Amino acid sequence: MKKILLLIAAASVLMILSCSKETRKSESVLDNPEMHISIGMKYFNEGSYDEAKKEFDDAIKINWKEEDKAGAYAGLGMYYAVKGDKDKAEDNAEKAEDLNPKNPLVMTCFGRTLTYMNKGTDTDDWLEDAVEKFDESIKIADEKRDMKALAEAYYFKGMTGKSAYKFTMAKAAFAEVVKLKGLYATEANKEWEIVQLIERARPGTKIGAKVALLDEVGKAEIAVLFVEEMKIEQVLDKREKKEYNNEFSAPADPMKYTEGEQKKEAANDIASHWASSWIKIVLGKGVMENAPDHKFYPDKKITRAEYALMLLRVMVLISGDESLYTKHFGEENSMFNDVRTDHYAYNAMAVCASRGIMKANINGEFEKDKTVSGAEALLIIRDFQNALSLTF
Repeated sequence: MKKILLLIAAASVLMILSCSKETRKSESVLDNPEMHISIGMKYFNEGSYDEAKKEFDDAIKINWKEEDKAGAYAGLGMYYAVKGDKDKAEDNAEKAEDLNPKNPLVMTCFGRTLTYMNKGTDTDDWLEDAVEKFDESIKIADEKRDMKALAEAYYFKGMTGKSAYKFTMAKAAFAEVVKLKGLYATEANKEWEIVQLIERARPGTKIGAKVALLDEVGKAEIAVLFVEEMKIEQVLDKREKKEYNNEFSAPADPMKYTEGEQKKEAANDIASHWASSWIKIVLGKGVMENAPDHKFYPDKKITRAEYALMLLRVMVLISGDESLYTKHFGEENSMFNDVRTDHYAYNAMAVCASRGIMKANINGEFEKDKTVSGAEALLIIRDFQNALSLTF
């Protein structure tokens, strides 16, 4: 009787275990892991992560050879990485590699998983492992003459290099994708241009490099660039002439603020902002100013016209030449095809353009309403420094 009970118990355990891993039959010749993995990757690359996960999970459920499901586990590795679950991300990426280490998609996804897992970190200990996975994928894809997989491996190797501030590596990888003239060629060419711009801008600090990667910058990021990359404190301190007043003056009331100090203290929306320290510096130096409502609006995205106004203000502070504020007032003909001379920022744009700091495009347009990218903002600072022969 005991033996029978043990057998029943064992059978029940096996049944529970078998049911715990949900499986299903393929319902069509197209209902196979490869198809679900393919659409899952499409969803993932579009940023529809939960939709991608459904496809990867479904690919795993189909009664099929396990090695053909490697791409699904690779996809889940990326999914859990972007969701912040590093343990599951690594487990799935490793399982995918164990199932099919000769699948270039698996190796590319492993490299991407490591990248997503470490996004935003200040160390690059992981980078060597990620590059190794991409290089293995490139080797396999090249041997198989799989141009799609080859382009994909190079493209995401480039994106990894870019995110890790290894711009030379990124540029080389994007160039390989462009050469293949297939998948990701358009995207790679765009990324190549961005990385080239960043290299020309020569970020001098890690903070500058991080800002350079942004598609758009706000007032907070401009404040950071002025302090960290333009070195505005040192530049202004170097140019300030000390004046000594030996006349007697009554002691000042320590509790009474001057009008200038009141303006410096007036920003009432930056106390808890991540860039508050940098913002306080630029406000204190008079490099940037608050809005009339005493707010700085640190997250407001900056247009090219607004950036020109900021640079003009800095130029006057450094040079002491206030005539720059009205240098191009009253001009009959505009320097730009898209800006009238009565535009509120025309003078600033004209001053910057005439000095080679900000340039019109090939059509003679200043693109005044276009937002400024991090790379562009940094490169303009370099041109500004060159135009004014700034040293620090």
